Amino acid sequence: MSSLSQRLSYLRTLPRDVQIVIYTQALRRFSFAILNVIFPIYLSKLGASSLLIGATMTGRSLFLALRSLIEGLAADRFGRKPILLFTAGLLTLGGLVYAFSGSLPILVVSAILFSVGTIIFPPAEQAVLAESAGDADRTAIFSVNAFLATLMSVVGSFSTGLLSALQSLGLGELAAYRVLFAIYAAAYLITFLAFLAVEETMRETQAEAEEVEISGDERLLLLKWSGVVAIDIIGGSFIYGLLSYWFYIRFSVSPEIIGALFGASRVISSFSYILGFKMARRFGIIRATVLSRLPVVAVNILTPLMPSFTIVAALRLFMALFSMIDVPLRQSYIMGIMGRRKASAAGVVTVVSRFTSAGAPTVTGYVLQYVSMSLPFFIAASFQFASAALMYLLFKDIRPPEERGEAGS
Repeated sequence: MSSLSQRLSYLRTLPRDVQIVIYTQALRRFSFAILNVIFPIYLSKLGASSLLIGATMTGRSLFLALRSLIEGLAADRFGRKPILLFTAGLLTLGGLVYAFSGSLPILVVSAILFSVGTIIFPPAEQAVLAESAGDADRTAIFSVNAFLATLMSVVGSFSTGLLSALQSLGLGELAAYRVLFAIYAAAYLITFLAFLAVEETMRETQAEAEEVEISGDERLLLLKWSGVVAIDIIGGSFIYGLLSYWFYIRFSVSPEIIGALFGASRVISSFSYILGFKMARRFGIIRATVLSRLPVVAVNILTPLMPSFTIVAALRLFMALFSMIDVPLRQSYIMGIMGRRKASAAGVVTVVSRFTSAGAPTVTGYVLQYVSMSLPFFIAASFQFASAALMYLLFKDIRPPEERGEAGS
């Protein structure tokens, strides 16, 4: 509890723009967690088939990847603030469409164009955090940001009970769903209004920005980094989306128990960000990231070999303490080693992440049905270990400014 209060107290010492980004992202993660549960169910109640729901999610993910790249490039050309406002406005519009329309074709198109129901880390937002914080506090701020956002996502997951509460008050079933989409739209409208107060963090003029390109060395660095991240994400994608299904068919566990395990895992993983920050201070970002992946690899290897759900659940809860450490550390690292094209770099990494994770669940489904119940975990562990090894070999000597004693305010 003291760690929690220390993290929250630390927020009050941060620059205003950093606080705006962190608090609004926490609000958005709350609303996303609600939609993450109800989104496919709502589409099915409007008559969407499983195939259409899956195709909608795939289209949404791929279009978001493309949009993230464009937004990152635009944020480096025209400034962070305009793109922040554009993204928040777009997602507000998407939420409003779902709150007021019951047309399935319109909702499918809106989900893809406006990214309704998916989690978003806008490249411009990462750039604002890095530039407002300075190198000395960058990793701490990315860690606190992820910590608070995860806590709010846990609250959001449990808030889906609002559906039953609204119906008990006499609201129709579909109308109750639309109220939750209205909450999502309201979260982004509040975000839009809050972003109006953000100061531009990209200091050069537009003319100067047009002359600033990613150097050859930075381009090669970004290419290597994106490749390493892609290998890790491919590994995680082999089991992430179908883990609950694997529990169900392997141990005949009820969805309620699986949900409780996932909820507990999210709570534990929120504290992994604090652990990750302390590891980064002691070992450096790259070494901390690599060390955090080793327990994940070990648990994924052991999971299919365990004889009971109780043992597997204990292993997965242990893994949760390390599983998300790498997320804010990787974000902080790439922001630290890149020059002024931070948003572009974040956009490129986002594109790679989205595209590389798209096909793995399909392969996993085939392997589970026709080959082996255990093989996806071994494949995932292999990719994750390879990513950690490559990250250490390629980046252990490339340190961000704060680890070279060059951190400024």
